[in-house]
Amino acid sequence: MEDKIKLQKIISEYGYCSRREAEKLINDRKVFVNNKIATIGLRVGYDDEIKINNSIIRKKEKKFYYVLNKPKNTICTLKDPQNRTTIFEWMKIEDYCFSIGRLDFNTTGVILITNDGDFANLLAHPSSNIEREYIATLEKPLTDKDLSYLNSNFVKLNGIFSKQKVKKINDLNYSIILNEGRNHHVKNLFLLVNNFVRKLHRKRYGIITDQSLKIGEFRSLTNNELDYFKKFKKS
Repeated sequence: MEDKIKLQKIISEYGYCSRREAEKLINDRKVFVNNKIATIGLRVGYDDEIKINNSIIRKKEKKFYYVLNKPKNTICTLKDPQNRTTIFEWMKIEDYCFSIGRLDFNTTGVILITNDGDFANLLAHPSSNIEREYIATLEKPLTDKDLSYLNSNFVKLNGIFSKQKVKKINDLNYSIILNEGRNHHVKNLFLLVNNFVRKLHRKRYGIITDQSLKIGEFRSLTNNELDYFKKFKKS
């Protein structure tokens, strides 16, 4: 007999949306299983018919995991009301999928894209504590005092402590290593010392780097890279 799993999990596995978004759809009474309104806690099998917004969803044949060296002037949402180019349009991906660790419109660098909702949730969760490295080009050089402060234990953004390693590359370029990714995190750090980021590039996400990937190029993750991220899985 087939083991049944939670409805929101199977919706995520099918690549339709994340578990959290699936729960909202269920609560909003937009999900039907075998033509009956679904409820939270319902367990289903792969042979059950799941319908969302009057459309039957099907299991994806194969999950994909890409790393993109994001080009400038692209956005990391599925759709943009301003009609700016999305990274999914850039990659010519038509399936529903997720970006992990969003980057701003003008920011370049490493970003992961997958149709595996569980994988995306795992990496995006703050407890994963995945290291990110950025290269920032500033408006003016940092003073020794600025650099010392940014590397101290006293840095706060919006009242919450922020711990990072900031290292000088040359007068205007600096490496920043973080284990979290708040909105405009790097840019806001330098605003604390009255400096502005003129150019920002994410060089690394975990062990995934931009090495051998030109801006705009992408590739599939290797099995070793996938195994690295699986170690963050909660027991």
